[in-house]
Amino acid sequence: MKHLLAFDIGGTDLKIGKFSLAGDLIESGKLSLENRKGETILSQIERQIDSDTAGLALSIPGYIDPATGFIEMGGAIVDFNGFNIFDYFKERYPGLTISAENDANCAALAEKWKGSAKEERDFLFLTIGTGIGGAIYLNDALYRGVRNRSGEFGHMFSEHVTSDVAESHKFNKSATLAILRQKYAECKNIPFQDISGEQIFEAYDNGEEEASRLVGDLYTGLAMNILNLYYVFAPPVFYIGGGIISRKTFMHELEQRILEIEPAFSAAMKPASFGNQSGIIGAVYHHIGSKNME
Repeated sequence: MKHLLAFDIGGTDLKIGKFSLAGDLIESGKLSLENRKGETILSQIERQIDSDTAGLALSIPGYIDPATGFIEMGGAIVDFNGFNIFDYFKERYPGLTISAENDANCAALAEKWKGSAKEERDFLFLTIGTGIGGAIYLNDALYRGVRNRSGEFGHMFSEHVTSDVAESHKFNKSATLAILRQKYAECKNIPFQDISGEQIFEAYDNGEEEASRLVGDLYTGLAMNILNLYYVFAPPVFYIGGGIISRKTFMHELEQRILEIEPAFSAAMKPASFGNQSGIIGAVYHHIGSKNME
């Protein structure tokens, strides 16, 4: 039976889904990426293609043109910088339909298609992980911006730039799980790789001083990021994705910090509906509706 294959390319995992041509999920899984090499990722994708594969739906980090498949910047996948992924697969598999979209945009599309944003015409989607990414959905459509660069919420400045190193004043350098781990590891004088976000939040729940201070800083940074977006877009809903939402109290704690800073904040705060499957689901939705497949 003919099917679609969807792939969500991450920094450490390649998430895979097999879907019917109508967009129903048949099965899903993931493969660990030994490295972030482009050739490794492409090879893993090719291993999944068989004679019943009708099309590939790709969720990719960075700046990608969904009309042409050209990846201007591939995020964590440096090998994808300046790479045309449509040309690569069409040359090798001329019978397949190919589509590609930014990973955060795919997560937002999944929410719109099968999640709790079905009735929403306007919303913002934030992904919180190694960095802060996002998607803007306005007037019942994705807003991609010039050169497909919209939604890079982590690149907003978190404070007045006081040095020539502007990058250090961005939210990506102050309000992410990677920064939380880095700062905690420095406080404890332990290797970064020996501490996880879960362990820090456990220490926070137990009232440890360093963890309380750093987690408090994280919530403040995220609250500031969301409030900046709220003042600009005034969306009715913010959807939050990323592994951090598996913490049962996270959404409540974040919303409480926002209200402490700005009591007039009135947008709803909702967790993403599909966890790690958001990327593949949104990629298939984009694939089915794409006018650019050949």
